[in-house]
Amino acid sequence: MGFQRESEHAMHIDMTPVVDAMFTLILFLVVTSSYVQSMEQDVNINLPTMNEQLKVAKPPARPIVVNVRYLPGGNAYYHVENEKMTLTTLTINMARARVRNQDQSVVIRGDKDVKWDHVAKVMGCCAQAGITKVSATLEVNQ
Repeated sequence: MGFQRESEHAMHIDMTPVVDAMFTLILFLVVTSSYVQSMEQDVNINLPTMNEQLKVAKPPARPIVVNVRYLPGGNAYYHVENEKMTLTTLTINMARARVRNQDQSVVIRGDKDVKWDHVAKVMGCCAQAGITKVSATLEVNQ
């Protein structure tokens, strides 16, 4: 039994369609790419110069977030940055923050079970410290 060997011409894979597809992809990527930076740099413009620096307003300070937590018996305690505070220390800390930043603001987050009197006491502390930007938050159900 004799085996016939196939010629090498029959084993040849034609790569022309693959090369054509690759060139088409490359051409597509080149045409659709944007070269904004190079287009902007081609324009010759004489820019004006300044002798002074621009005065940029400082960004607003991070608000003080006061958490009013409910205690059984109708009482509450106050947390600022994970630190438990009394109303006196809360007023002192707010006054210090007001000295550092004139536009200091306060956000009050009161527990839904806490009495409004405790939230009003925090507002009183803000007034004593001279902070006028006070807001209270709530959760919106959708």
